[in-house]
Amino acid sequence: MKIKTPITEMLGIDLPIIGAPMFLVSYPDLVVAVSEAGGLGTFPSQNYRTLEELRRGLEEIRSRTKKPIGVNLILHKSHNPNWAKHFEILLEFKVELIITSLGSPRSIVGEAKSVGTKVFCDVTTLKHANIVAKSGADALIAVSQGAGGHAGNISPFSLFPYLKKEVGLPIIAAGAISGGAQMAAAMSLGADAVYVGTRLIATKEASASSEYKNMIVESAPEEIVYTEKISGIPANWLKRSVEKAGDNFHNEGSGDIDQEFKRWRDIWSAGHGVAQIDSIVPAGDVIRGMAQEYSDIVKNLPKMN
Repeated sequence: MKIKTPITEMLGIDLPIIGAPMFLVSYPDLVVAVSEAGGLGTFPSQNYRTLEELRRGLEEIRSRTKKPIGVNLILHKSHNPNWAKHFEILLEFKVELIITSLGSPRSIVGEAKSVGTKVFCDVTTLKHANIVAKSGADALIAVSQGAGGHAGNISPFSLFPYLKKEVGLPIIAAGAISGGAQMAAAMSLGADAVYVGTRLIATKEASASSEYKNMIVESAPEEIVYTEKISGIPANWLKRSVEKAGDNFHNEGSGDIDQEFKRWRDIWSAGHGVAQIDSIVPAGDVIRGMAQEYSDIVKNLPKMN
């Protein structure tokens, strides 16, 4: 099955579905499963505590799939003091996609493109979208209200067509996309691909605890908490995990990497897409099932007479 869009053409993938790079969740098993299913698997460089571990992680992924992959690179020194060294390793492995966040990609775009790497950027507002577009980004990841982890507060119904019209770059839609129905809606709003995070946590390949996965299956969208108090940046979290952790994490947000690991290990991220998640399944089934559901929905949409 193939769905052709500017993003699939740009990245050389079959399906316009990108697995979101999730801290302490996305490791080789999940990356490989998503890419092998026709999408594009990704992981955050900060999932690895040392440069050697990052290199070994990339070696493992490259040994298990020849399909394109992506890596999230945080460009803010307070959140990722080793970002420049991480970048050197990504260039060495010629990863097909680098996803930047918390900073401008201006400092990396030239070198990335010299080895054939595309650069996408997380954005939540038009102001930030314009900045990264002028810096040379190849596409925008429009992170809307309801996305797991660090999310914006603009409705996807507004954000996706807004950025597409005002900026003109290809758009990857992020926010509560758990199935083919949301994918069809996002594509109808002008998106060229979708970003899937929360749905992939509840998969067999995700490096999340069984308790975390089950909490996603059992939670409702009303149980998602949007706050900046946990990481210092507004984000969506599972209410049950926040309550379990108590007040120990409030107002930290220091950016210190050890604190970052502790927060994300003990307080779990998820988006409004939990509403459509009712089981833990293989990641490949999620990607293929989403594409099939998308195709069925598009075919069966009401037609004008």
